[in-house]
Amino acid sequence: MKTFMVILIGFIGVSAMYSQEKPASSKYALSFGMAGNFTLNKFNGSIAVKKILDDTHQLRLFLSPSISSSKEETDNESFIKKETRESVDLSLGIGADYLWMLLNDEDFNMFGGTGLSFTYGYYRNKRVTPTSTGGENILDSTIPSIAMGVRGILGVEWMVSKRIGIHSEYLLSGFYNWDKTMFRSNSLANPDRTAIGNRISLSSSVLFGVSIYL
Repeated sequence: MKTFMVILIGFIGVSAMYSQEKPASSKYALSFGMAGNFTLNKFNGSIAVKKILDDTHQLRLFLSPSISSSKEETDNESFIKKETRESVDLSLGIGADYLWMLLNDEDFNMFGGTGLSFTYGYYRNKRVTPTSTGGENILDSTIPSIAMGVRGILGVEWMVSKRIGIHSEYLLSGFYNWDKTMFRSNSLANPDRTAIGNRISLSSSVLFGVSIYL
């Protein structure tokens, strides 16, 4: 999150020095956003292209990658080796939003919208536990998933200059989720198994970003 704030401050400084009028013929914008839980080992953001249809309507196509990983080692006095846990969580979402202006001022805009999204995800968790005989028990689980849904958008944008805007959005999404959980183990106590799940979920998030008008 600190990295993202540094980027925002940099944009504000540059735009204040080189503020320019946005030409009336500008029809596109590039947007870059980060979710509030962004850290060095967890990337969760979006990249979008906006088509400006007129002064009050926009069409936005977005790509939302998310990557996180972790690795832990636990000491155990009973064994020479350490217990290790590794996990990785990847997802890639694509979609389209239709946006309209609720309040359109020269320096401040409020907008709403609705959209469709499709996300593919992959999660893997591997746990290696030492045994008293010097061997290892390995439990490896993988979960590929698919999510399709609709979302509602409410946001505000502050025009730092006529070409650069800083925005914040609240997203409320409803999804149909499908996933397949596969457990693999070298231990007889944990036989291999597979489970398939289907569910409907509702989630919300907040996105902070920068838009550059072309």
